[in-house]
Amino acid sequence: MEALKFEQLPNVVATLTIEVRELKALILTTAKPQTQNNPLTIREVAELTNLSVPTLYGYVQRNEIPYHKKGNRLYFFKSEIIEDWIKTGKQKTLNELKAETDKYLSNKNKELK
Repeated sequence: MEALKFEQLPNVVATLTIEVRELKALILTTAKPQTQNNPLTIREVAELTNLSVPTLYGYVQRNEIPYHKKGNRLYFFKSEIIEDWIKTGKQKTLNELKAETDKYLSNKNKELK
């Protein structure tokens, strides 16, 4: 890159200003809105989880799914559904179960000695 002359500075600054505006507009149009803080209805949760609405009502009745109730309406939050409910149902792999078993047995052997 060659050194800039004083006379070139206004043009360079103008060009940079335009490019910054374009980048800012691009970022704002492609940025995803924060939808995890907006409450979801039971139908939206049904679409998100691929479960039927009656199944979700059953989970609510048995307190198996995190929900909020205001008046006669049920509300859910996407972050709670994904983090607190779906991810906690992870099944352990055979390697994880074997590692847990080995750890448990090695601790039991230490206690017996």
